[in-house]
Amino acid sequence: MYNLTRQDAAEKLNISTRSIDRYIKSWKVRAKKDGKVVYVSESDIENLLSGGSVKQEVIYEKKDMEEKHIVKHDNNTTSWTLERIYEDLRGEIQKKDQIIQTLSIRVWKSEEVAKNSVSLIDFKKSQFLLEESKWSLHKEIEDIEKEKNNLKRELKYEKTTNIILIIFVVLLLVIAGTIWFVKI
Repeated sequence: MYNLTRQDAAEKLNISTRSIDRYIKSWKVRAKKDGKVVYVSESDIENLLSGGSVKQEVIYEKKDMEEKHIVKHDNNTTSWTLERIYEDLRGEIQKKDQIIQTLSIRVWKSEEVAKNSVSLIDFKKSQFLLEESKWSLHKEIEDIEKEKNNLKRELKYEKTTNIILIIFVVLLLVIAGTIWFVKI
């Protein structure tokens, strides 16, 4: 009974597969889904080709169970199946609501982190001040290095002067000592 794919049916009717989907949705063509492939009733396609009407019957497969429910266009079967569909969809909506709540909490936490973080302008200001302080620190280090080199030079000069004075004093003492020994 369900032996034509959507593509085969579309080619037979010389229409698009999208139109076949619309026929299925409006119950003009009966359909059955097997995995990812949708099969349509060949007799319904033949009726459409001949200009006849189609029986109002669609097969609905529940994913969670292996049961198949036939939806006919009478009040008892339709309402029972529609209640099952409603319950299934309600369960799906509850799952989606839970996901939305979880994502909302994550967004809220992210917003709190963003509020507590430093703004880009403040960050740039602090970066500028940090660079400025690094530059002034570098300048001070250069000045201290210059002062250190000047002090080293002065110390070297004083050491040299002190050594010369000590040598001079020692020579004077040696000369004075020699003169004193010679007099004695």
